[in-house]
Amino acid sequence: MKDVLVTGGAGKIGFDLVKKLIDETNSNITVLDLESKASIKTLSKVERRVRVVYGDVEDANLIRDLVKRNDIVIDYAGIMPPLADLNENIANSTNFVGTKNIVDAIAEVNPDCVYMYMSFIAVYGKTDKKVRKLSVDTESTHPDDYYSVSIIRSEEYIRSKIKNYTIMRMPIVLTRSNYFIKHIKLDRTMDFITKEDLNDIVVAVMKSPKIVGKTYNISGFKAKGRDVVKGLYKISGRINVFGRNLYYGEYEDTKEIDKLAKVKYTTLSEFVEDSMRKVPRRKRAIRKILNFWKYIIFMKMK
Repeated sequence: MKDVLVTGGAGKIGFDLVKKLIDETNSNITVLDLESKASIKTLSKVERRVRVVYGDVEDANLIRDLVKRNDIVIDYAGIMPPLADLNENIANSTNFVGTKNIVDAIAEVNPDCVYMYMSFIAVYGKTDKKVRKLSVDTESTHPDDYYSVSIIRSEEYIRSKIKNYTIMRMPIVLTRSNYFIKHIKLDRTMDFITKEDLNDIVVAVMKSPKIVGKTYNISGFKAKGRDVVKGLYKISGRINVFGRNLYYGEYEDTKEIDKLAKVKYTTLSEFVEDSMRKVPRRKRAIRKILNFWKYIIFMKMK
């Protein structure tokens, strides 16, 4: 039986992972997240089946104590844009300092602990190419936004300090209220994945002894940005117009992970159909009416 620590376990993606670990593994699970009304409400649903710890990954002493007690750390803690891009200190606080605390603790008190770090496609940086094929060895264009720099620093620090790690570079993870909708280029093909499919991969990788010391790209389904925006608008009726262009590309080296995880990836149409059942029709219709002109502007301005 493995002892597993999930950081950021009260977030949408992290909590989905916690539920999968409960249902699909024979593990002792500890969940770490900041204490708030939202996190308390979320984690109250599983508090009888997991150990809940409220605290901050920036607390080095707390992290050291937790790492000492666990065989695997799955790290979903992080600050995402737009907050992460306000200034360098905000981006580095959780995204790098938190990572550094975990890595240092593993190196010092539990070197056999496996660190599963959830990275992102932003490490590759921007490009003007209409078609962009990415592999783990693709050279970065050295992004300068605070969020991307913080996760690049984290990856480099992990590789320099410990051996038992797995770095997984996520594509855009779709949720019904999706931040990245306003940052994608409509005429580009990109990789997308649902949080459920992503966490199926995480659980499969966690169970495999062959994955340490490696970096992986994780794919899901490929789609044009325009089709994803249409789908998300259809689901929620929401649209945000203003934003910057997101780093993008198509992963082409995911066969090893796909073979290991054996995940049948959800398609865009399946995601839209399933999500629409979870949003009341009346609420969806009202939002679409209110946001119709925003949607039209958005689809023409990109």
